[in-house]
Amino acid sequence: MNQPPEYCPYCGTALAQVREPMIHRCESCDDYVFYNPTPGGSVAVVDGDSLLLVEDFRYDDRWKLPSGRIEVGETMREGAIRELEEETGLSVEPDALTFFSEEVVEPVEGMHMTNLSFATEWSATTGTVEAGSDATDARFWTPAEFEASSASFTDVHARRFGSDSLEWLLDEAKRALES
Repeated sequence: MNQPPEYCPYCGTALAQVREPMIHRCESCDDYVFYNPTPGGSVAVVDGDSLLLVEDFRYDDRWKLPSGRIEVGETMREGAIRELEEETGLSVEPDALTFFSEEVVEPVEGMHMTNLSFATEWSATTGTVEAGSDATDARFWTPAEFEASSASFTDVHARRFGSDSLEWLLDEAKRALES
């Protein structure tokens, strides 16, 4: 759950806002309560001039990188790998991931997320590409195929990267892998 706190988690008293939206204070406990972003991770799997995308189960023909929220006890890499496996059937070793982007987004109003994106080569993965439970489809797209189709990125994906260009995203991932 990622919602601004209204009540003190220690005593249940209504919180006073100190600095919107992050810092709240319980006047009863004299303690502070923080509203922090949820961490998320993504993996860009590159195969030459194509990039692996998943169709978001919530929308028809809306695509994104395999991504999701990091769970308690996971590192950013572990969470990104788990999401990759859940959404595409592919797995990769943590040391085969290369950091390429960090983003801050508000997926829905009032919910904040900080995301780290990693890139890897398809040859570094194991498994078979197959859409998982929270994806309708998973496939590699070239920028030309994507542009010529009716497919588009989800709004959250486009806001997160500040671009709805598959060519730009592929270039960023490839640039990270080359360095």
